[in-house]
Amino acid sequence: MPPIDDAGLALAGTMTPDDAGYRIVVDPVWGYRRLDPLPTSPEVDEFYESHYRDLLDAGGRAPDLARLVAGGPDAVIEREWQAATTHGDVLAALEAGAEEGLPRRALDVGCGTGELLRTLVAAGWEAIGTEPAPAIADVGRAAGLHVEAATAADYVARWRVAGLPAFGGVVLLNVLEHVLDPATLLSDVVTTLAPGGRLVVRVPNDFSPLQEAAHRALGGAPWWVAVPDHVNYFDHASIGELVERIGLQVVERSADFPMELFLLMGDDYRNDPAVGHAVHERRRRAELALDPTTRRALGRAWAAAGIGRNALVVARKPA
Repeated sequence: MPPIDDAGLALAGTMTPDDAGYRIVVDPVWGYRRLDPLPTSPEVDEFYESHYRDLLDAGGRAPDLARLVAGGPDAVIEREWQAATTHGDVLAALEAGAEEGLPRRALDVGCGTGELLRTLVAAGWEAIGTEPAPAIADVGRAAGLHVEAATAADYVARWRVAGLPAFGGVVLLNVLEHVLDPATLLSDVVTTLAPGGRLVVRVPNDFSPLQEAAHRALGGAPWWVAVPDHVNYFDHASIGELVERIGLQVVERSADFPMELFLLMGDDYRNDPAVGHAVHERRRRAELALDPTTRRALGRAWAAAGIGRNALVVARKPA
């Protein structure tokens, strides 16, 4: 049981950098870790408008997205790897629903440059994405993809008013860690799902046993704490609990490659982009060499052990 502070909030055990003015607590209602105090909406908006793109370009945030936005050969390699691994797994989860008669329509919330949309469209799905950052949404639009430059809440409101058809699948890949109220966002987007529809959610698996082991071995600040854009810090248990508490049934849990193993083996990528690029390439080669069945079995085993860089949950909306 984590210690309890004077405000009655359970401390998560690791503090954010002192100059940030935040600490990490366990949310008393939902059970996942989050920043305390929560940043305000204007603070988050100002960060994304003024600082996020600079950090992206410098390698300080989302290196996979940075490679795609930058374009060139690295973007082509990144796109091929994502299509064969993460996006292939999402497609397999959605196809399981389509086999039961659900509509082949999917909503990708926070779709970025639209890479998952490419995979879904190529597989014969009608795919729509929402992306609140106009410059990033434009990359997907330029490729002919259906990307709405809007927040998920704005899109869902328009969807309701227009009476648009329900979706067979809704996907949120690395979205919930960024939003101030993940429970409300999930509850909102689930209303667009047809009965029996699939929800696929991926979040960073933070404060994992491997992260804690690497932190003990290497010291320094907890590198996975990113203020103020990473507001929430989930693990396999807490993201599954959140999904179930909004009324869905979890049907699969998985994880992707446990990158912290590289740290424990001496490849310290935390502040060295060159090392980061090298270990990412080693991971990419390994995953592409595995057949999908074996790779997915590994992902399920990692999830059962509580490890893996990201936690993925597939859930079903009751009929």
